[in-house]
Amino acid sequence: MIPHFTRVFSGGPVGRTALAMLGMPYAATAAAGGTPAASLSLPAALGIGAAIGLALAAALLAPVLSKIRKQRNLLDELFEQAPFAVALTDLEYRIVRVNREFTRVFGYAPEAATGRLIGESIVPAESQAQYRKHIDLLAQGQRVNAEGVRCRLDGSRFPTAVTLLPISKPGPGTMVCAIYRDMTERQRAEEALRSNQGRWRVLFENSAVGITVTDERRKFIAANRAYLEIVGYSEEELRATTYLDLTHEEDRPLNAVLAADVRAGRLPYFQLEKRYRRKDGQLVWVRVTASTSPEGEADPRFGIAIVEDVTERKRSEVKLREYEKVVQGLQEMVAVVGRDYRYVIANQTYLNYQGRGQEQVVGHSVSEVLGQELFELVVKSKMDECFQGKVVKYELAVAYPNRGLRDLIATYFPIEGPAGVDRVAAVLEDITDRKRAERELQRSFQELHALNARLESVREEERTRLARELHDRLGQTLTAIRIDLASLRATPRREQQLPRIDAISGLVEETIHAVRRISTELRPGILDDLGLAATVEWAAEEFQARTGIECQVALPGSGLAIDGERATALYRIFQEALTNIARHARATQVTIGLVQDDCHLSLDVRDNGHGIAAEQLSASGSLGILGMRERAMLLGGEFTIAGEPGRGTTVRVRIPIADRAQAAAKG
Repeated sequence: MIPHFTRVFSGGPVGRTALAMLGMPYAATAAAGGTPAASLSLPAALGIGAAIGLALAAALLAPVLSKIRKQRNLLDELFEQAPFAVALTDLEYRIVRVNREFTRVFGYAPEAATGRLIGESIVPAESQAQYRKHIDLLAQGQRVNAEGVRCRLDGSRFPTAVTLLPISKPGPGTMVCAIYRDMTERQRAEEALRSNQGRWRVLFENSAVGITVTDERRKFIAANRAYLEIVGYSEEELRATTYLDLTHEEDRPLNAVLAADVRAGRLPYFQLEKRYRRKDGQLVWVRVTASTSPEGEADPRFGIAIVEDVTERKRSEVKLREYEKVVQGLQEMVAVVGRDYRYVIANQTYLNYQGRGQEQVVGHSVSEVLGQELFELVVKSKMDECFQGKVVKYELAVAYPNRGLRDLIATYFPIEGPAGVDRVAAVLEDITDRKRAERELQRSFQELHALNARLESVREEERTRLARELHDRLGQTLTAIRIDLASLRATPRREQQLPRIDAISGLVEETIHAVRRISTELRPGILDDLGLAATVEWAAEEFQARTGIECQVALPGSGLAIDGERATALYRIFQEALTNIARHARATQVTIGLVQDDCHLSLDVRDNGHGIAAEQLSASGSLGILGMRERAMLLGGEFTIAGEPGRGTTVRVRIPIADRAQAAAKG
């Protein structure tokens, strides 16, 4: 069956003219079986009447022939300007004519292409089998539409869409019209489309947020993995329902209205936070951004929704509101400042101290509220440190309009955002009253220390006076009594009084020893006469003789450059340490060290007893320890006592030397 449009090339003047426009000479057409050409001797043969008739016929056919020539020129131009490569072949598939596009695509000039077998010229070896099938179909009068590979004159190959048409020519026989379209760009586009479709499918399936496609009846067409995880349904189960079925009953009306506005074109898209009821019955909060496909791209139009699970954010917002209520009720000042040093939040206490309203603080810079000088000198550097992720705590003084100068303790806490610390929470506590009380307490302590120091000084002075009184006056009196008793021994009739005199003499001797001991304990004269080192050594020997506990003493090689006040204090601490060892330590050995450097004098007393527990160190009844610590503090020194059960106790005192120049001179 030859296609209808080829019938123009059948018999008649129009057919012959059209064929001539495709490059077939009219004479060749006649020779192939068409009407023979007219001869100039025809008028003579037919006579004058016939000549007149032919002249009349020629005059009548002139417009027709002119029109045919114009059509021939038009068809010839259409053939040449066709957007596809076109070749005409004879029944042996030799090229009769090619158009300009054929020359451009395949590289053959018209004169070079004419007469060549088209199968040998542009069909590569791997496509010959397909080409022979096409020839068989053409022999049966069928049209061929196929895709294959063709080659150019330079040997390069390219994908091609091939259309082969058998057409009739004037007279018996047919010709073949071969049309070729270069499919290279289309194949690239198709490959790019397939690649894009694959990428979009991967993005769709692996998106971190839910994506759905629904039809006009709100039923699901497709849903990605993230959406299935949000709602807990499978894709098959979703196709039997709608997104409104999943939506919480209270959220459906608004969702339906917004969706209708988008479909009607009143809104380009809508965003909505709503609740879904999962398959397991749990409620989840989602943020939906929905739109429809553009007009004309899909029929019917479909809906597209991006769904993000915001349940945790909603819970956080609820907690945040609860926290805000708590923050608003705090007595401390609380404010949150952003990276731009502008207030984000300020509670009522903060506003009250500033004497400002919410609108006068929130959104304004810290320097504007606190003052440029305070911000630049103090606050900014502390906030910058907090922005680095550190908790910052410091004290500052701020002058408030209605409250005057207040002492504050500020604590800055870093708040993490998506890109790191982006806010600072400032908690300010007014410690003015506490600082005032601390100052009062400190002054009281200082006065108490001064009083205690004065009492210790008076006590030492009184001890010294009593020691001297006992030693001088009472000692002298007892000595005189002893002398008198000795003289009584020489009086006549002494034999009767000797027992009584001996008893009185013994009592006097005991009293003299007691007075010496008491006098020494009150104030050992060796401390004033020989100094601290000799006194420590003497006291250690006395302690060893009295208790039986071995004492090892290490003393400096030269004299100590220390004043009487410090020497007395160290001796009293040493005396109390030995007393505690005798009473509580159950020790067998004591090591005593006295060391002096350029600035300090240190005394260590260490025993090997059963040790002292931590609770004993902090017990309020440890008056001896409190006394030792107080004496050291009065001199600006340090006092430590450490013990471990079963491993003894160590008392260490370190006090500054009063007169360094004197210490250097004596050294």
